Amino acid sequence: MERLGIGLIGFGMIGKVHALAYREMPHYYPNALPPIELAAICTTRAESAQRAAREINFCAWTTSIDELVARDDVHIVDVCLPNYAHRPAILAAIRAGKHVIVDKPLAMNSREAQEIVDAARAGNVRVGMVFNYRFVPALMLAQKIISENALGQIYHFDLNYLHTGYQNPNRAMSWRLRHSQSGGGALVDLGSHVIDMARYLLGEFESVSAMTRTYVNERPVDASKVNTSNVKRETVDVDDAAWLNAKMQNGAQGTIFVTRFATGAVDDMNIQIYGERGALKFSLQDGNVLQFFDATANSSQQGWTRIPTGTQYSGAVVPPPRSILGWNRTHAENIFQFLRAIAENKPFAPDAVDGLRVHEVIDEAYANDG
Repeated sequence: MERLGIGLIGFGMIGKVHALAYREMPHYYPNALPPIELAAICTTRAESAQRAAREINFCAWTTSIDELVARDDVHIVDVCLPNYAHRPAILAAIRAGKHVIVDKPLAMNSREAQEIVDAARAGNVRVGMVFNYRFVPALMLAQKIISENALGQIYHFDLNYLHTGYQNPNRAMSWRLRHSQSGGGALVDLGSHVIDMARYLLGEFESVSAMTRTYVNERPVDASKVNTSNVKRETVDVDDAAWLNAKMQNGAQGTIFVTRFATGAVDDMNIQIYGERGALKFSLQDGNVLQFFDATANSSQQGWTRIPTGTQYSGAVVPPPRSILGWNRTHAENIFQFLRAIAENKPFAPDAVDGLRVHEVIDEAYANDG
């Protein structure tokens, strides 16, 4: 390919992170890709689309998804929209013959996800997922250690992802709190990351059951009126926290816990995996380090080893490997690897099938809730 024309749909927080990734990529990997062209951006309002185009130097702007995907200079469509808007945007891009990358989750549920997988296969286009934690160097190392059987048989595991910010009962309603727009609560929002991480590290799920909890059952529709007598409230129909019991096809059994009610948490993902010959620990708040316990070592030398990983990305020029990892860098690496796979016509993961598998686990968990 002579160049890679990017069409970005959505310019919220994730849209801005992706836009920055496209701008920074040529500095991380000089000459590794065809030139990246920020061809067009689409948002719902003309004012925001114009402002986004100006801020990030997109060549064009529009408020029409159909118009964006029809452009000849757009080769790859990046979907950074709320969950309920993923399916129509992705399918529009596929119908236009464009490759797609989409921030998690793929869709609202496994039925929609399967439709996307089928459409992409029929249209002979690629759909890549942004599950950016697969591109944390410490977790890439963890996957390598497990794949080389250094832990032996995996006995059990514990994965959790803790966020805060929803404890205030006067926090206003949003699409994330409506099942019709989100597909689920914390289990979809945070669980999609850790379910994908469990698959990345341990393989496919065999079975899963869940218990979910909603702590605040009603929220104000308009936050500006919470202190008035006529405040209107809306029922919350998604989970604030979810506990999963999971069994993997390799025999490992474990727990997955996600919550948006972890008071004091920032962005806390924690992973513990225990096997017959060793164990691994990882914390996103200590994201430059993987902890490894080698049970085969001499007993006098056994203990947890902290392995610094930093920004160890093969072929990257900047920042140097000793540098500490930033959250934006994991998104950039995820997107770079997808673009390189497109340019070189090579396989890429995570793709739409990985997105589908996550939805299948979520759907099974909700079906077996309680």
